[in-house]
Amino acid sequence: MQVILFRPQGNLDLKGSYRLKQIVDKLIFQSQNFYWVIDMALVNKINNFGLTTLVVLQKIAEKRGCKLYLLNLQDDIQVVFQITGLDQKFNVLEDETFLNSLKAKLLLC
Repeated sequence: MQVILFRPQGNLDLKGSYRLKQIVDKLIFQSQNFYWVIDMALVNKINNFGLTTLVVLQKIAEKRGCKLYLLNLQDDIQVVFQITGLDQKFNVLEDETFLNSLKAKLLLC
């Protein structure tokens, strides 16, 4: 399987979520049976728009036969995931070991 690495920057609010969703929408038909990894290292904050977008992307990935992973969750964002119960719904990678074994295509959002 191939990997597409998404690296959103700033806040995953209305504007940031829209940018991420636009990029994913462009790749939906090209990326069947891929790993989608969203590197959250450069995300400062997330709100309900960001959480909703990630849930939608998870559903899209499943329908396309792709697997979605989150990487580098900041402590504040990890707390939000725990409070909302989304930490149980997403596959979270602890480090980049998984990516090192595969060739990832990087997309900044």
